[in-house]
Formats: sequence, C-alpha cells, structure tokens
Amino acid sequence: MTAGANPKRASRVRAAVPAAEPESERLAAVQASLGSQAVAVRMRRGQHVALTVEGADALFIVRAGTLTLNVTMPGTSRQLAALLFPGDVLRSGFVPPQVEGSLVAATASELLRLRWAAFAEAMARDHAVASFYHEAVDRQMARRAIHAAMLGRFDCQQKVATFLLELALRTGTPLPGGGVGFDTPLSRSEVADYLGLNADTLSRTMSRLRSSGVLNHTERSRAVLRDFNALAAMSPASAALIALAEDNLV
Repeated sequence: MTAGANPKRASRVRAAVPAAEPESERLAAVQASLGSQAVAVRMRRGQHVALTVEGADALFIVRAGTLTLNVTMPGTSRQLAALLFPGDVLRSGFVPPQVEGSLVAATASELLRLRWAAFAEAMARDHAVASFYHEAVDRQMARRAIHAAMLGRFDCQQKVATFLLELALRTGTPLPGGGVGFDTPLSRSEVADYLGLNADTLSRTMSRLRSSGVLNHTERSRAVLRDFNALAAMSPASAALIALAEDNLV
C-alpha cells in the first residue's frame, strides 16, 4: 500500500511536522552545561564560517536556521554535501583530510561553537551532553545514508520528493487552512547540485508538482505542501524520514 493510501501514515506525517522546531529545552540544557566555552555565532544568509577555532578541531551545534556543508576536493568544483537543521552537529573532523570544507548559512542561522577538546571534556563529565551528541550524530548518519541511496537509486521525481519531504519535516509549520508551510532556502542550482540533477530537469519536475496541486510557492524562499500523502507516495524514503522526525520529538 502506498503512503497516499495509508491514513495511519498520513496522520504520522502531520504529527511529525512539529519536529522542525528546535529542541529548545535540550539545547538550552547543553548550552548551560558548556558554559562560557560555547560561543553563540549568529549568521546572516550566505555567510560562511571557518570550520576550526584558531586552527584547532571545533564543534558546531545548530540552534536555529538551515545551513549547508560544502566540500571541494582538489581539481573539482564545490559540492553541496549536507544540510544541517536545528539540533544537528558538525565537527571539523567530519570533513575528509585534504578537502576544503565550509559551513554556509542558507537562512539566517545561529550556532554554538567551541573547541572539540572542550566539548569532549563536557561529554566526559555530563551524560546528557554526551547523549545529545551521539543521538544527533546517529540521526545525521541515517539521513546521510538516505541521501546516498537517493543519489544512487532514485529517479528524478523520487529525488525531488525526498528533498521536499525532508524540508517540510525539518522546517515546516502546519497551516490553519491545511498543508504545511516550509522554507526553500536553496537556489535552483544548489538543489540540482545536492540532488545530482540537471537544473532544467529539476525545473520540469517542480513544475509538475505545482501543476498537480501538491506544492505551491507562496514567495521566493517559502513553499506550501498541500498534499502530504501524494508527496510521501513519491519517495521510497518517506517512512524512514517520518520515523526520524518522530524520533526528534522524543
């Protein structure tokens, strides 16, 4: 049975959407435990941040907004490798050796930044900090596995549906009249890069979704998902993405 024909799954999709809100209480508790070692960094859209602190390995915790991790290998152009949402973490060491990495704010964002050595000490003395970190890494690894499978096995429509569903689940807000409003922070070329698609093919797929009534664009960087079931039915990863969003509520 497809997601479009499963009422139970439809209700789960709607229930999972509030997971897009930051884990404010857990993040506040982690920040309190880290104290003055964690520096709050506010970023405007398009701003880059260095992935080290005075050359030392660093850790970043996303408090608000959406960011992208971009990597450039020798002799190649920049590649958008990952999206980061509130509650996600990034360590300098996540970027491979001899590869240039940069963290870029796709929307106005806020991070906590500190030296990795200081964070490792905090994890050793505070189980809640260690639990927060390991759970965040587990969720992100699961999303990376979905992304790798999507790049290798999904067709164009499945890729776009998976991308939009993740945005809706991570940044969406249920609307009074039905549907979910969510941010679309990437340019067309960035989305095509992230999904491994030709920009024209991406545009045609988005146009079909709009003409079918599944998706509306209310403004340049904001969209409304009108039919959860229809979009979920297009993505083989829908059940996994919904389960990850539900786990984020715990």
